[in-house]
Amino acid sequence: MIETHVTNQILHPVLRNTEWFQFLNISNGFVAPSFIFCAGAGLWIALSRKGTAYLGMGRELGVYLRRLSYILFWAYMMHVPFFSMEWLLSASSEQLVPWLMIDVLQTIVYSSLFTLAVFLIVRRLHATVWFLGSLSVIIMCCTLFVWQTQPLAYMPIPVAVAITPDISPFPLLPWSCYFFAGFFITHVFMLARNHQRLATWFLCGGVVLPCILFLLKAFVETPWDATWWSTSPQLALFRISGIVAVWGLLYLVESRLQSSTVGKLMQTIGTESLFLYLSHVIIVYGSLHELTRAVTGSYTVGYAGVATAFVMVTAPLVLIALWWHGIKKSKPVLARRFLAVQIAWMIISLMITPATFSMIEVLSK
Repeated sequence: MIETHVTNQILHPVLRNTEWFQFLNISNGFVAPSFIFCAGAGLWIALSRKGTAYLGMGRELGVYLRRLSYILFWAYMMHVPFFSMEWLLSASSEQLVPWLMIDVLQTIVYSSLFTLAVFLIVRRLHATVWFLGSLSVIIMCCTLFVWQTQPLAYMPIPVAVAITPDISPFPLLPWSCYFFAGFFITHVFMLARNHQRLATWFLCGGVVLPCILFLLKAFVETPWDATWWSTSPQLALFRISGIVAVWGLLYLVESRLQSSTVGKLMQTIGTESLFLYLSHVIIVYGSLHELTRAVTGSYTVGYAGVATAFVMVTAPLVLIALWWHGIKKSKPVLARRFLAVQIAWMIISLMITPATFSMIEVLSK
């Protein structure tokens, strides 16, 4: 994900017309679906372990909802049009619309809340799984027709923002289908009698299915031919097939990875994915352009520059993530207090920052 965002932000425009970039762009297209898919997988695991406690409406459910609230808080704080309450109070409705933008974190949170609501209503994990699996297929097939209706013409702004790609980069439709697919496929895998065999099927199927999809794309006309690479059932299946192929491969080598330093590092990075997501987005979309210009004299660079920037952003963030992971394990109370202070600091900063404030001007003095 860091590589994708760094590439999108500073790669020279001329290089975007090459065949290599087209290949890179297709592979980078798996990043957000994988992130959302894994969130759905994680929720299935949580419900399989704590579903009974959640049905009891007890402390466990409160803890889970508090975590979702924290993610949602950051999801919207990352999209504040201007970090000043004074500015926000005088802004027009058009200027505030970007604040309603649905991004990856919002899609994960709202999909999680919807899934939880379905589970609390039907009160059975098996029924919830099959309902969401069916819903995932429906979303894959019907999203194109939703987009073609241009919902802003007749829907309230919050609803339109949730499903309109012109405003939101990752609207609930179709991106929630990856969450629901992750929820469903995790259920199928975890309850399988032979995980080794199913992992092999995942790996093989994840390689074969894209070949079939591209053959269909080449020889069979469909209503979504013109939007195949933006929204279509085949695109969703193409991405999901890649995800399950990697899933199968990782499972087959899991015994080796678990005892290795690389495997333990991967697990820790996965555990701290929210920290890495938030921190790298702030850096990449907040100051990477200016830092690149200060070092190279240009806002854009070639692939070598992108690779260097990727390492310079990723390495320190991973080290900080490892440190933060250790703090949470050894001093959980201190970690919770730190998060509370963090939220309070963000709110207070938003309240007191003047509308005329400019971080660029401050740094240039």
